[in-house]
Amino acid sequence: MPIIKKKDRPVVEVFKGVFRHTLGCGKDVLMAKFEYAKGSKVPPHKHSHEQVTTILKGKQRIIISGDNRKEEFIVSEGDTFVVPANFEHEQHTLEETVTIDSWSLTL
Repeated sequence: MPIIKKKDRPVVEVFKGVFRHTLGCGKDVLMAKFEYAKGSKVPPHKHSHEQVTTILKGKQRIIISGDNRKEEFIVSEGDTFVVPANFEHEQHTLEETVTIDSWSLTL
């Protein structure tokens, strides 16, 4: 079983003020930590994988759309939300935020 040392984890600025720290990626799952600057945004997008996000710190406004419905809500420390596969979603950071995200990689 591989061990991934902190020093070997890639860090990428995926959007202005949004940094992804890849914690691990296996055959069927990907897990990452994200750091969001206050005011940063993840624009509307979708992917073929289900996503689960837990807020470790901070507050965000989340918008999820799909199956002819749209939900908008605020999440903060300790909250978790799920984005179904192929649903459009976006994030607006209301205060500095840290999350742990995971994606199923199987279709």
